[in-house]
Amino acid sequence: MNQTTTVESRVLEIMRNCPRSRYDDMALATQYYCRYGHRKIGELPFGYVMFNYKRFGLPCFETIRRARQRVQSLFPELSRSASEPENTELILMLQIGG
Repeated sequence: MNQTTTVESRVLEIMRNCPRSRYDDMALATQYYCRYGHRKIGELPFGYVMFNYKRFGLPCFETIRRARQRVQSLFPELSRSASEPENTELILMLQIGG
């Protein structure tokens, strides 16, 4: 239980400093691994880090994702805001004739 509290407090810190991590789990996990990894994890291949997270003493991706959900339920201001730009633009291409 103590590790979960630590993960949540770290996720909270990241979400306060990096707004993109509030709605992008990959950005959150990358920030977490780079910030709290014992080695220069940012210089290692991402797949290697994901498969060897235990070796680095890091939580798995799913633990970080669930921590984000718990933090957002306790701090709604850290949820994805409506002011965030979304890809809602629709582009139609019509070809008339041959």
